[in-house]
Amino acid sequence: MSLPSWNFLILGLVAGILIALGGVYFTLKINANPNRSAEDIEYYRSRMEKVEAGGLEAGGPGEKAAISRLRSFLQGIGDAKFVRENTLKVYAADAHLDDTLVIHHGAAEIEAYFVKTSETMTSYHLTVDDVARSGNDYYIRWTMVFSAPVLSGGSQVHSVGISQIRFNREGKVEFHQDFWDSGKNFYGHLPVIGGAIEIVRKRLNSN
Repeated sequence: MSLPSWNFLILGLVAGILIALGGVYFTLKINANPNRSAEDIEYYRSRMEKVEAGGLEAGGPGEKAAISRLRSFLQGIGDAKFVRENTLKVYAADAHLDDTLVIHHGAAEIEAYFVKTSETMTSYHLTVDDVARSGNDYYIRWTMVFSAPVLSGGSQVHSVGISQIRFNREGKVEFHQDFWDSGKNFYGHLPVIGGAIEIVRKRLNSN
């Protein structure tokens, strides 16, 4: 192949890459959500306030049993059979769950979500590092290590986070809000999207 032909081939390749990147940018731009941060905070607070006042007696047997059930459940999410057998024992029928990736309402929805999650993972381990109480809220600090074929080629992903929990008087979870870096520890491990997130992070760190 002559030199001019190589030049045309390279130019065509570069043009194709630029067109593809332009398409990705355009797709992301038109699908970007408007700034609803204030509304999101208001929604979070309204859902939290819907939980029946009273909670559990601090240090009482009901509190200890509720925390123990939730701890075991969080550690068993990697097993679909376990999830099916235990979700309704842990979450109230009208429970609210926001794990920063999705929002689900009701124990049935939560069960279906965790079952699907467990079936996508090839390994899962969660350690509860600490449990603290403030008023009717419980803050559970955890370390999670999991793997899934779609993330980082199936290699293990390590992350830390905190779950804010409110129990009803029966000791079931009514409100579950996770706080963890899903951009870094989930989306950052996805093909294409992960690369875009890393570029943004590097630009922010350079400023």
